[in-house]
Amino acid sequence: MAYGHSPKYYCVVDFEATCVKPRRADFRTEIIEFGAVIVDGSNFQMIDEFHEYCRPVENPVLHEFCKDLTKIQQNTVDAASPFPVVFDRFQKWLSGRGLTDSNFALVTDGIFDCNQIMRSQCEVSRMSFPSFARRFSNIKVHYMQFMGIRLRRGQPTPRIPDMLSALGISQEGQLHSAISDARNICRIMEALARRLRAKGRPAVFPNNETLKANWVVKHPSD
Repeated sequence: MAYGHSPKYYCVVDFEATCVKPRRADFRTEIIEFGAVIVDGSNFQMIDEFHEYCRPVENPVLHEFCKDLTKIQQNTVDAASPFPVVFDRFQKWLSGRGLTDSNFALVTDGIFDCNQIMRSQCEVSRMSFPSFARRFSNIKVHYMQFMGIRLRRGQPTPRIPDMLSALGISQEGQLHSAISDARNICRIMEALARRLRAKGRPAVFPNNETLKANWVVKHPSD
């Protein structure tokens, strides 16, 4: 949903997923950690959070590269529920907190969580892609617009630590932890909202991305 004003809520999500290095064309990414935080759209305070690990089914054994990157261990995912069960609990959590498709915007750090990771997971789980994730708010784009950043060809987009540092915020938790990344995205949003209001501008982070119809699922190694 597009918003001309701030939605009642934002739901910030971040995923960690199975990965392998070097890349393999036959390796499909699966979500192994699901982090989400509900943010009040009026004051940008964190209201509640959802955090669960997921058990991969197509490639159930985590590669060393994946464990080193995410710090998620094999026994953690072995003890977890498969993604469809976790996602059902996530949807019930949203509903229990009063979130509906019409009153919240989904926020991510970049386009890959929806276009890449969720899409690959839905293929593996043979699930329909969730309707609320077809349009979402990319915090990187909002940050770059506020900071006046125009990327040169081939220049990478800012990472969470880059945005935190530029906004004078210390990083909390571990990078490549889904729940820590989600919390830090919330802190970036709150800092941007404060600066927008100081300039007399509305503190709103409308949807600025859509699910890419022609996206080819890649198999990233990081």
